[in-house]
Amino acid sequence: MDKVGGLATGTSDRVSAKKQVALLKKVMPNLKKVGIMYTTNERNSEIQVQEAEAAFKEAGIETVVKGISSTNDVQDTTKSLMSQTEALFIPADNTIVSAITLVTDLSKEMKVPVVGGSVDVVDDGVLFTYGADFEALGRQTAKMAIRIMNGEKVDDISAEDPETLKAVANKEMAQLLGIDISAIEQEEQANAQTKKTTQKSSSTKNTANPKVNSLSKSKSSDSSGGLLDIVLSALSQGLLWSIMAIGVFITFRILDIADLTAEGSFPLGAATTAILIMKGLNPLLATIGGFIAGMLAGAVSGFLHTKMKIPALLTGIITLTALYSINLLVLGSSNLSLSGQKTLVTMMTSLLSLSKTASVIVLGLAFVAFVILLLIVLLNTQLGLALRATGDNLTMGAANGIKVDRIKILGYMLSNGLIALAGSLLAQNNGYADMNMGTGTIVNGLASIILAEVIVKYLPLGKRLWSIVLGSILYRLVLVIILAMNVDAQMLKLASAILLALILYVPEIRNKLHIKPSKTLTPGGED
Repeated sequence: MDKVGGLATGTSDRVSAKKQVALLKKVMPNLKKVGIMYTTNERNSEIQVQEAEAAFKEAGIETVVKGISSTNDVQDTTKSLMSQTEALFIPADNTIVSAITLVTDLSKEMKVPVVGGSVDVVDDGVLFTYGADFEALGRQTAKMAIRIMNGEKVDDISAEDPETLKAVANKEMAQLLGIDISAIEQEEQANAQTKKTTQKSSSTKNTANPKVNSLSKSKSSDSSGGLLDIVLSALSQGLLWSIMAIGVFITFRILDIADLTAEGSFPLGAATTAILIMKGLNPLLATIGGFIAGMLAGAVSGFLHTKMKIPALLTGIITLTALYSINLLVLGSSNLSLSGQKTLVTMMTSLLSLSKTASVIVLGLAFVAFVILLLIVLLNTQLGLALRATGDNLTMGAANGIKVDRIKILGYMLSNGLIALAGSLLAQNNGYADMNMGTGTIVNGLASIILAEVIVKYLPLGKRLWSIVLGSILYRLVLVIILAMNVDAQMLKLASAILLALILYVPEIRNKLHIKPSKTLTPGGED
């Protein structure tokens, strides 16, 4: 590298993308198309992706590049890329690394290898990577420090890339995917020889990963099966997200309150459940714990709004801000992996002997049906009718003896409890809880509700709740369609917004064309 100048220099653990591509070509010599996934707001990842694109192009390999903005985008984006390509390349990306167990689970399911990233992700299921030998890199850095101590000027010393590299592979993943990784073994032997010649000490640590082995050829992915996988993934994700949308419906439509607490209570449910599972608690009880944590967050928002008379919008912002610190305190870090832990998803998978996606669909349907049944029963009791009356007409409700403040707090608690429950289930589906899981949840919830109302304007309560489930699934399908269109990574959110705006414009088009809602459905009815 060129001289950094000033008062800084040093070594980098960056590995040339050309080396990764060259090794991939040795492992999969017939490779024609590779997917690349990265986080669009990580500059480090952008640079790595640019280098990788150039290296793949030079090697005659076509690339499909897709960006994500948070861990919530990982599953759909990974499935979309794996359905179109023969291998998935990932840079050393913090967001992707935090969700690496989800990516490698999909790799096993769709039989598409994941390569690249840092050395430590190989144990999580990445097939192989080419990384720096940090022991050798430490010695290389020490030599630079000695030069400075001997009087050489810092600005005269160029920053250096690692001199010694190592190829690390996962034997178990290679066996599962049916890929011959003997080329990696040979590469590592060559690197080990290079390492011996660059260090004076005769006792060197064996850097070969014990999971390396020679196996059979790679399989190519079936495109039609990949498309079905994407649709089923949207269905499974939509079912879990619909519980969050139903929670948003309680405050947004029943109470007529715009509550932003959702973006904090969602990761709170995930964090609470994840930490309880890590401590050995039964996954079902841990899920209930996540629901209760969300209810407590809702109670705080309800108190701020009703007792302290803080406007609803500001109330949500205050609670959301506070929950950021609380979620970090609960997790202990920005991300907590559930890899190897028993969750509701793994229990369902082993119990029913189904694929992970099918198990999540069954689990999602069970929870959705249970939540809707309980809400129908509750909202048709005296307490539930008081909740609906408070949202319809606050003044009239108070005049009829309803304690509207208490009812509002109850609504806040129910809403955020369900939102946290959705976060809990998604954490178990994804295999991790993350601080940034709540980003965009309110948009997902509102989009699902409005899509449901676009489809049919007037519905009785029970059918309206089921229509929200349908709206949630359709919204996930909309996102999948956008991903399948191979929209530029930087334009993905813009394309999503435009398509969603067009869908939401449907009611206005219907009005202009004088298309009336179905006469067989009446507003406000009951089951």
